[in-house]
Amino acid sequence: MSDANQRTKPRVALKLEIDLHTETNFYTGFAMNISAGGIFVATHVPAEVGERIPVSFLLPNNPKPIEIIGEVRWNREYNPIYPDTHPGMGLKFVDISDEEKEIINDYIRDIREPYFHPDEDE
Repeated sequence: MSDANQRTKPRVALKLEIDLHTETNFYTGFAMNISAGGIFVATHVPAEVGERIPVSFLLPNNPKPIEIIGEVRWNREYNPIYPDTHPGMGLKFVDISDEEKEIINDYIRDIREPYFHPDEDE
């Protein structure tokens, strides 16, 4: 069974800029959805599966940036057959404080309606 089929946390739609750092690159992508366990980042240049990346983003419900480590769990390339499906990568949060989890959970609970998406990891 793939990681995507093991998701247990609700995910909500989200569109905001997100800063990513790898050993060789710094770039800004767009977060497309988030859960308490991870985030999908739309980008045409995803990092390698298994790579751990420092990630920074600001949710609308909190003035303090969330700065965590995300592990790339999967990549999705652009597919011209499905042009509305964004290329990018699914990141699992591997270094997140209880305070940051609470901020994300508050955003999910109070701001948006959760949904489950079968193609993405938590």
